[in-house]
Amino acid sequence: MSGEVQSVEVTRLDAAWNSSWPGSPPAADPLRYQFAGQWVRFHTLPNAKRYATSAAEHAEILRRHHTLLEALLGDAMPGAGTLVAVTCSWSSTSSPTPRDPAVAATTPDAVHWRSDDLATEPGFQSWQHHYATPLTMADPALDRLLLCVADDMTDGVILTNTTCDWVFHPYDGGADIFTNSTEDRDRLSAAYADWLPPSPSGA
Repeated sequence: MSGEVQSVEVTRLDAAWNSSWPGSPPAADPLRYQFAGQWVRFHTLPNAKRYATSAAEHAEILRRHHTLLEALLGDAMPGAGTLVAVTCSWSSTSSPTPRDPAVAATTPDAVHWRSDDLATEPGFQSWQHHYATPLTMADPALDRLLLCVADDMTDGVILTNTTCDWVFHPYDGGADIFTNSTEDRDRLSAAYADWLPPSPSGA
């Protein structure tokens, strides 16, 4: 399975990404700026609680993440529900650096996909190095990765399908989702309205 996102498959992933999200690196902030009309945020605990303090709350975080991912996968579930998980490391140069051990432990077979300079000020460099690996909804590695994010042990994680039709960015407190159309965003928002933030800004 891990061979799906190696060598030539990285080229295929790159082509799929650039076709669906032209001009944007695989990172939430640039995607929100460029594709604001396709973005929606959901909270993963009631009352906008940010961090779980019990096993039941961790279970609720996973339940909401899985529910949203299954909605995005749609007809691909369950047989062809392959995800691409993107994890990151960071540095001040373009040379890829190893991921944090806690993240690497969740997806040890990930391969380097691409590196992007996300600095917004002239004269500064802030490189984000993206590593990709295939997962399925039933893979225990998915829950390990989602809980790593939920407990604020990493950032920059992105989940998508093999054709990059949508983007799922879990963060500590919720998930940012980018659909392939405003209509799809509105349908998803209506289906899970109880999980939306109280403010339209996503706060």
